[in-house]
Amino acid sequence: MPQQFIAISISHHRAPVEIRERLQLSEQEARALLEELRNGEMVVLSTCNRTELYVRPAVATQAEGAQLIEQLLSSGVVRSKTTEVDRSFFETYSSTDAIRHLFAVISGIDSQIIGDQQIFAQVKDAFRISAEAGVSGGFVKKLSQAASRVAKRVITETGLNEGAATISYAAVEFARKIYDDLRLRHIVVIGAGETGELAAKHFLEREVGHLTIANRSLEHARALLERIVPSGTKGSFDIIGLATLEDVLPDCDIILSATSAPDYVLTEPVMKAALQKRQSSSPVVMIDIAVPRDIDPAIATLPNVFLKDIDDLRTIIDRNAERRRQEIPKAEAIIDEELSQFLESLSRQEAAPTIKELRDKFEAVRREELERHRGKLDERTQALFDDMSRRMMNRLLHHPTISLKETNSEAADYLARIEVTRKLFGLDKDTEQ
Repeated sequence: MPQQFIAISISHHRAPVEIRERLQLSEQEARALLEELRNGEMVVLSTCNRTELYVRPAVATQAEGAQLIEQLLSSGVVRSKTTEVDRSFFETYSSTDAIRHLFAVISGIDSQIIGDQQIFAQVKDAFRISAEAGVSGGFVKKLSQAASRVAKRVITETGLNEGAATISYAAVEFARKIYDDLRLRHIVVIGAGETGELAAKHFLEREVGHLTIANRSLEHARALLERIVPSGTKGSFDIIGLATLEDVLPDCDIILSATSAPDYVLTEPVMKAALQKRQSSSPVVMIDIAVPRDIDPAIATLPNVFLKDIDDLRTIIDRNAERRRQEIPKAEAIIDEELSQFLESLSRQEAAPTIKELRDKFEAVRREELERHRGKLDERTQALFDDMSRRMMNRLLHHPTISLKETNSEAADYLARIEVTRKLFGLDKDTEQ
């Protein structure tokens, strides 16, 4: 039931990057967290903008959001990554609000960049990990399908994703504020993952002169170039390992880093030494779009360096976001429609078993009372009481049964009636016992 569905979130709305990076989880860490917590049906979503835990507890009693926060922060996975995090950075959602929040996230209207094109795939991966970890049941599977419908409809029925700026896009736009003509510049993209690949694509669209992909795995870096560089493309392209990154730093004009390394890839002493060897007087643009951060913030104090991290890109994002914001009401209308349909489907699914459980409970009480007095009544009186009590039970349950079957009201109200009925007659308590 959705009243037992809870979401906790730490995101760009409340937490700066230095807080979010403490809780950012890799796929392996997300699996480990699900395995450790294992409380009913669960989904963990962790991106550079947010880490969220969605839970439908196994027990009938709804867990409080605060308890989930404590479970998350006290887990071995998170404890090994972070110091204490203030609880005020978290937001909690429950019931239909938690479902609506998920729909807003996957549609891109809750992203740091409105219309973020990566979030759909990231949410789908989160559901996949949940299923593979064995913590995805019927509710989460239906929720996954509904969330995917929301995202697909937003993509096809609105302009929210048209020209939408990703973090990578915003990073390249910032670089072009310093160097408008990239044909004369040497650009290094550190990291051959999805974010690094998107950034490299955006640089290519602006006719980059010299592009170097630096990555721990040369094979992955080479594969990236093969995917994104069409034959006949003007410019120079090469790959290097992270071990030789220091050798090319003195010649770089723009450095964009997007790895998943746990520590700094570029430190202040290394960059300071590279600047001393640099022959050009032009500035070095450094953009860190990784979480945790790849570039030591102390580098920003070095002369002739422009360093921006993922939070600094907000101004560029905001400048390009007004047109996408105008599409938000259309996306919200889709979310409302899909939420109503999802709740109605849950209602229909829950109504029949609730009616059966309610009648079974009344029937059990009726039979128990008849059995208690069986020795005191003759056969004729026993039959009379049996018939009379059955008719009384049917009359008493007639209106609740009709009410639970009605579907001509709002889905949320319909579902609420089921929840109230189950709570009023202790049906979930009976099931737990």
